[in-house]
Amino acid sequence: MRVYTLHVSEPEIDDSIIWYVVEPNYVGWLLRDYVREKMKRPPDPERMDKMLRGRALVHLETEPLLPDSVVRPGLRFGLRRRFPGDRDEPPPLVFVHEDDALLIVDKPAGLAIHPTARYFKSTLTYALETRHRDANGMKPDPAHRLDRETSGLVACGRTPEHTKRLKAAFAARTIDKAYLALCEGEARADTFEIELPLKVGTPEIKVKVVVAADGQLAHTSCEVVARYRDAQGRPLTLVRCVPRTGRQHQLRAHLQAAGLPLVGDKIYGPSDRIFLKLAERGTGPAAWGEFDSCLTDDDRAALRLWRQALHASELVVPHPVTGERLRFTAPLPADIAGLIAQLSVVAAG
Repeated sequence: MRVYTLHVSEPEIDDSIIWYVVEPNYVGWLLRDYVREKMKRPPDPERMDKMLRGRALVHLETEPLLPDSVVRPGLRFGLRRRFPGDRDEPPPLVFVHEDDALLIVDKPAGLAIHPTARYFKSTLTYALETRHRDANGMKPDPAHRLDRETSGLVACGRTPEHTKRLKAAFAARTIDKAYLALCEGEARADTFEIELPLKVGTPEIKVKVVVAADGQLAHTSCEVVARYRDAQGRPLTLVRCVPRTGRQHQLRAHLQAAGLPLVGDKIYGPSDRIFLKLAERGTGPAAWGEFDSCLTDDDRAALRLWRQALHASELVVPHPVTGERLRFTAPLPADIAGLIAQLSVVAAG
């Protein structure tokens, strides 16, 4: 039985990296010239140097490996493959709030927070690092995480000290968050609490979270915002979720356990075989806003949406300098709102 995880500890088993070993006949060549010789369609010189100075280059050398480094026989290094989901540049960021200490970003779905093996440009940290440094060269950093497919509000400190204070506030649970979740199914009550312990890992999917007696305490408060029916009469519910604890995949796992799985969720949605199919395909994720080509028409119909329909809509944070509690909101993004527009509203009562 195969086990799937979102992280790899050894670069040799990461299929997102192309590895090279310099042959004896290239002794004395510069790294940029060696790579240009090996690539079928090398980029222009400026982009080549930028690539070799950035996260695309992977190596285990003790000294920096730079574009003008002289290669030696046996030198081993790798270049990360570009996947459809990783654009040349991240999209422009939408700031809900901006001052000298605090940035609040309305993150789009599909944008990862931090670089991974498959995403090193389509990340929030890359966008902040390359576009939003201050006059002293300080770059903002996110103080918490959202899943790549989850959209919504992210708090960022403008300097390391500001970010440290925000992270401390998250750790002390003095920050309030709320999410909007479009779910399959019909909630039995207009307000309800989900208090179920959660444990990470199943025999087939290491990242999947399940309800388990020996899991960690997890608590989510839920309130129905609206009830819908699709063209076939099947129920959907828009739920406002407030996580009282901060467990991995808490909202997704809790909603599934309550009979309200997120629309578009490939792990906790119609069937986790969809996630297994995506994990086995051996290539990177599809381009933003698109279903993966390996999914069938039935898979797409079951998911309804290319990503999980979860949006971080409300955030209350203490300002990292003044301590004043500030409240921010972000409306539903166009993809979720567009899906809702196709549904019929169920009247209350």
